[in-house]
Amino acid sequence: MKVVLNLMTALLLCGSLAACGTDSGSSDQSGNIVTSGSGPSFSLRVTDAPIDYAVSVVLRFTEVRLRNTNGNWTSHIFNTPKSIDMLQLQGTKTADLLIDKLVDVGNYDEIRLLVDGAPMANYVLDAGGMAELMVPSGSSSGLKIKGDFSVLKNLPTSLVMDLDLRQSITMAGMSGKYILNPVVRLVNDKDVGHIRGTVDPALLSSMPACSDTDPNSYNAAYVYAGHNVTPDDIDQSSPQSLAPFATTSINYDNAILSYLFEAAFLPAGDYTVALTCNAHVEDLDDGNDDLKFFNIQNVTVMVSDTLFL
Repeated sequence: MKVVLNLMTALLLCGSLAACGTDSGSSDQSGNIVTSGSGPSFSLRVTDAPIDYAVSVVLRFTEVRLRNTNGNWTSHIFNTPKSIDMLQLQGTKTADLLIDKLVDVGNYDEIRLLVDGAPMANYVLDAGGMAELMVPSGSSSGLKIKGDFSVLKNLPTSLVMDLDLRQSITMAGMSGKYILNPVVRLVNDKDVGHIRGTVDPALLSSMPACSDTDPNSYNAAYVYAGHNVTPDDIDQSSPQSLAPFATTSINYDNAILSYLFEAAFLPAGDYTVALTCNAHVEDLDDGNDDLKFFNIQNVTVMVSDTLFL
């Protein structure tokens, strides 16, 4: 049984999105190889949606590339690769990839994030220990984020790449390794809002649909684009028009002494939120999983606002 969830790739580019610097062999104060751009400053940060079974998921980034609509590439190479534990970036937490870099004004259609291809450079730490996380073509062509976007004159841009690990990681057969097929949303952080909800622990242990009576296991929130959506499971082998837009875990938060979920960096708009306490039955290759939902509700996310449920 696969215990890792994987959603359909959702890519949304909002507002004026931007790019990285170029590689010329010179170094900036952050130790990154760049050449000067002629346009406004650009920042790129990364966040993730968590998975339930892992302690750490580490990606070692080596380079950021940007392609303009003329087909020309520029790149920003890190002198020292940036190893980031994605599981430390839950909710609204982010890690910096590029901060205030000058970029050229223009239209762009793709960003790529390259990772280190060395053995165990990228890995998952779970109950069984460390296992390699394989990223197909990750060190050559990188994680590909396609979409049309523009860099405007005199307008600084801050971009957030939301890598949904719950949607992206599966077991690589019987190899004992994991494989990353990235599901990414790319948004301008000035165009998004967040959902933060608390959950009664009784609902996570006593619902007939729950897998067990432990309120700490197999709990997740699924977020669908639009109101009045009938929640459905995930079928990677047959793309679904009603696939979840985002997912997140439901975990006990010691700071508020309650069970909490956070769905962050959502573009403003209408959504349907549904909770489940038997998320472990999700099978990415099977469209008929016995996934049960409860507390289904319509919500509307506003720009720069946190909606509390």
